[in-house]
Amino acid sequence: MLIVKLICLVLGTALTALFILFALRGRKEDWRIEGVPQKEFSDKELWAAGFAMQQLPVFSMDSAGGQKKMSASAILHPENGGRFVEYWARLYWARTLSMSLLVLALAFCASVFMDGYMVFVVLIAGVAMVAVTYSNGANEMSNQLKKRSEECMMEFSNVVSKLTLLMNCGMILKEAWYIVAKSKKGVIYDLMQEACREMDNGTASAEAIYNFGVRTGSPEVRKFASIIIQNIEKGGSDVTTIMRQQSDELISQRRQMLLRRGDDAAAQLLAPTTIVLVGVIMIIMVAAMTGMSTAI
Repeated sequence: MLIVKLICLVLGTALTALFILFALRGRKEDWRIEGVPQKEFSDKELWAAGFAMQQLPVFSMDSAGGQKKMSASAILHPENGGRFVEYWARLYWARTLSMSLLVLALAFCASVFMDGYMVFVVLIAGVAMVAVTYSNGANEMSNQLKKRSEECMMEFSNVVSKLTLLMNCGMILKEAWYIVAKSKKGVIYDLMQEACREMDNGTASAEAIYNFGVRTGSPEVRKFASIIIQNIEKGGSDVTTIMRQQSDELISQRRQMLLRRGDDAAAQLLAPTTIVLVGVIMIIMVAAMTGMSTAI
């Protein structure tokens, strides 16, 4: 057991030193976090190590993890012509790398102060926490995009219904779009207003609506946008008919999404229960083994 503790001490010290070294090298990138809100990102002071780790080929923005961040960031942050896509991708990627390395270092250091089988318990728990930290960080932007997509889908049937109603009253699509965009607060309405700003700056209605569909991250909304664009380009006069049909489909899809959410909520309750159960079993096993070793 002493040898195991010595190995943990060496690895813990090496990982801690590595984290400090990366943090010092990454200080030159501190300007990237100056505008990041402290309330939302309370751990931002620890990200410096991640910026330095991005200089390594395996963790660069060209790596699989970096490219995943770039793809999600391109949809989440299209403002100013996409100037801040890489900026946000680097921030989230640095956060993931920094916290993963820090948790791993702390796990090895903490195991040194344990006795008996608790050394292995702490190591296993530490490695599991690193895996969870990395996985959550790597998928953070993708999860944000998924959440945005779901929020848009929940409200989009109402948006299409409002557009259809206004166009049946004689308005053209662009006029109806402006009114609906300002009718309510929410993610999808913010994205509609972004499309309005594009149209005000000279972007064609078809292109602005296409960009709107992409930003939602929802395949259903993109499909709707494509159908409307095709009809506009063909000069068709049956836009309202198509929108009415799409509205009925979206209402049905929204109902299915609500049912899936209920099923997902029930499934998610199993995870905490399983973790608690495994923890209790591990504690009982460690206590039993410790008692047996003492008796021997």
